[in-house]
This record gives sequence, structure tokens and C-alpha cells, in this order.
Amino acid sequence: ETREAFDALVAARDGLLVLFAGSSCSVADAVEPKLLAMAAERFPALDTVVIPGDGAAELQAQLGVFVFPTVVAYFGGRESARFVRTFAVDAVAEALARPYSILFCAPSA
Repeated sequence: ETREAFDALVAARDGLLVLFAGSSCSVADAVEPKLLAMAAERFPALDTVVIPGDGAAELQAQLGVFVFPTVVAYFGGRESARFVRTFAVDAVAEALARPYSILFCAPSA
């Protein structure tokens, strides 16, 4: 994946949760199903994507991703939150709640 393709992915979505995971990272292996389940259950309008660490080194460097797992949340095309290496899935959910509610749950006029 190129930086241009990644930027287009982010720009095309109101909300995006990205997990950068290494193939030999046991922490990423453990957190991935929990993170994806939490996102699907609590934030159904939020798109999620997993970018494997193998073969994406240039993109990761350009985005400042140097360790696995790294989770980055984007809302409105801008980075909203970043979690690196050791974090609780509940902490990610807490960080997503406010921007998600503003973008996806605001009452219609």
C-alpha cells in the first residue's frame, strides 16, 4: 500500500480505525479480534482495516508507525487518536466515543 492509496482510503471515509499489526507479534494477534469486535459492536458506522506489518514498512515509516500493534483512529480525514504497543481496548473505545457520536449520532436538523 502506498501513502497516496492510504490517504485516499482515509479521505473516503468519515471514520476509520486502522490496526497496524506484525505477523509475528503476539500482542497484535491477541488484540486484533477484541479490537475488531469492539468496533463492530459499539461503533458500527466506523470502518476498520488491518494493515499487516510485512511489506508495508515504507508506509508505516511515513505514518510514524514503528512498533506493533499500533492503532490509529481517523475522523473527518484527520488523525484523532493513536495507541501504541500496550493499551486497553476499552481505552480505544473511550477515545472513539466522542468523535464518533459527533459525526454519526448528531441529530438531524
